[in-house]
Amino acid sequence: MKHSRRFLVLIALVVSSLAGLSPSAAQDEPDCSPNQGTVITHQIDSAALGRGKAYRLYLPPDWCSHEDLPLLIMLHGLGGDHTDWTSAGKLDETADALILAREIEPLIILMPDGEKSFFISGPQGDFETYIVEELPSAVEAEFPVATARERRFIGGLSMGGYGALYLGLKYPDHFSAIGAHSPALFPQGAQGAPIGVYGADWGRFDERAPQAIIRRDGWPADMRLFVDIGFGDGFLIPGVYDLFGALLEQQNPIAEFQGHVWPGAHNWAYWTAHAADYLRFYAGA
Repeated sequence: MKHSRRFLVLIALVVSSLAGLSPSAAQDEPDCSPNQGTVITHQIDSAALGRGKAYRLYLPPDWCSHEDLPLLIMLHGLGGDHTDWTSAGKLDETADALILAREIEPLIILMPDGEKSFFISGPQGDFETYIVEELPSAVEAEFPVATARERRFIGGLSMGGYGALYLGLKYPDHFSAIGAHSPALFPQGAQGAPIGVYGADWGRFDERAPQAIIRRDGWPADMRLFVDIGFGDGFLIPGVYDLFGALLEQQNPIAEFQGHVWPGAHNWAYWTAHAADYLRFYAGA
């Protein structure tokens, strides 16, 4: 019995000592190796969404020795989640290779879970505030990320490519570069477009279609852009071509624009093959 009581007292002391710590403080600090980056999964109690959400971070090699690291937000596709870019796309491995070869400067990559929201606010929650403000602030509080617009970028694939364009255009004061990889864009009236985004009668097309926003408001000043799609991605190519048309109609030049139609389809083989191109663009290499 004596040993049992001592064990219980010890457990009580440990629990009471941890009770005064914040969740972040109670966690072990992530690895900070000079030879390899690290991927971690954190949890946030989101006020914007009204529930807890997991998100994933890539921290570059030797991250703890840096200050003001660029922050790249990378959004997943429909049916995916915050794990896709590292588990399926191996984006962390590509980033490690480029950083260690000194082809790009170190950066932190934030990968949220947007569920099936298309990263717009709606019945599922205020995903716009969550992605643009709440999550970056949480990362700022714990890791050495830059707060300047010039060192913040947003990108994504498929649904996330749409989300990156929509959020980058709606909140241009937060980002200086947008990457849309095989973006889920649709010309007005096209079959298969998400009703939750544009409305059953296309009544929200002008408000939510990136190409319509560009035609109405123009392209944001000092905003870089990268758009790519596989030639075999026939379902989404018309929407991307409509975007290209909107960009060509602009009177003011875009700070930097890359538009690519490469061999490939709507799959991870395509996106993984071009991950290095994506990261070089965001890093300005």
